[in-house]
Amino acid sequence: MGNPTFDLGSSEATAADVARRLEQDRIGWLVTVRPDGRPHAVPVWFLWHDGRILIMSEPKTAKVTNLRHSPQAVLHLHTDATGNGVVVLGGTGAVSPRPTTEWLAEIQEPYTAKYAEAMVAYGMGLDAIAEKFCAVIELTPASLTAW
Repeated sequence: MGNPTFDLGSSEATAADVARRLEQDRIGWLVTVRPDGRPHAVPVWFLWHDGRILIMSEPKTAKVTNLRHSPQAVLHLHTDATGNGVVVLGGTGAVSPRPTTEWLAEIQEPYTAKYAEAMVAYGMGLDAIAEKFCAVIELTPASLTAW
């Protein structure tokens, strides 16, 4: 399960500021480790939920394959124009045994609120997205770099 007690504060960023970014930023960069040890970075939609990051994915993507090989993962958010606003969460990633369709009752409201415009632009509703992106990655944070 998640880590709802993980402290989102750092010496240079408040927990409230980091939580706001995790709740409002729409794109994060997920970094996983390929079987040969090279990093793999990809932009993703994500949801901060119960102390962990949830990411819907197609089941045969590199990120899913990588996490099945090695659970090490990092999610980092974009900085502002001056290089401030850094938020990087490192931790353990795993593919949930529950498909996205089983998560919907739990995450539908916050996910739809966060991505309503993006879903319109993408041309798919949440049910169609849940069918296509049927694997859920759970990233449980263990470290935070933020300023």
